[in-house]
Amino acid sequence: MSFSQKVTRLLRENGMSKAALAKDAGIPYTTLDSMLKRETDTARLTTVFRIADALGTSVRSLVFDGDEEKEALSSEEKRILELYSLLDDRGRNTVLSLLEKEADNSKPAAETRSFPIYDAPAAAGEPMPVLTEEKREEICHVHAIPKGAEFGIRLSGDSMEPLFSDGDLVYVAPGESLGAGEIGVFLLNGESLCKKLLKIDGETYLVSLNPKYEPIRVLETDELKLVGRVIVE
Repeated sequence: MSFSQKVTRLLRENGMSKAALAKDAGIPYTTLDSMLKRETDTARLTTVFRIADALGTSVRSLVFDGDEEKEALSSEEKRILELYSLLDDRGRNTVLSLLEKEADNSKPAAETRSFPIYDAPAAAGEPMPVLTEEKREEICHVHAIPKGAEFGIRLSGDSMEPLFSDGDLVYVAPGESLGAGEIGVFLLNGESLCKKLLKIDGETYLVSLNPKYEPIRVLETDELKLVGRVIVE
């Protein structure tokens, strides 16, 4: 089981969202989101420490697959993990602070860009008010932004689980059309929704991935507008 799969399983078992994990671990949401979606093995060691602590598990259980260790870990890093597991909370915080300070002084500048994110959420459950100008610019690593994405929207609700959870950031590519079965952000009668688009026997439906939510049938009297396609990698 990969690092991403283990973290996702622990989130589900703890009833915890990625947004909550990022907050508890003290790391940017976009950093965590990129790590889990891209199955990255190049995460800073301090980031893995913080994720393990926030999930109430050990670093070893996240990076080890049974008795096999990820090839990305050197013998020196394995020794660091062993020593870290012996420390109390004060010792761990001291080590993390020192590691982060030294890492910040040593790392090359990563390519970043300003990326617009709407904090007024698109509902992944019940409809929410229309998207407004309530957005902010967040500095993101370029590699974390999928090709074609022009802005991000923070979701609210659980109707798009297991793909997206409450508080997840989705990346959106604006457009005027969406293929059947694709996920998009829509304005339905002035309220925003994140749903899958389906067309059945000439009827249009906005469908949740969580089976506890009934599909929304779009009537001829409804006003439906596509905000953009959600990029799913």
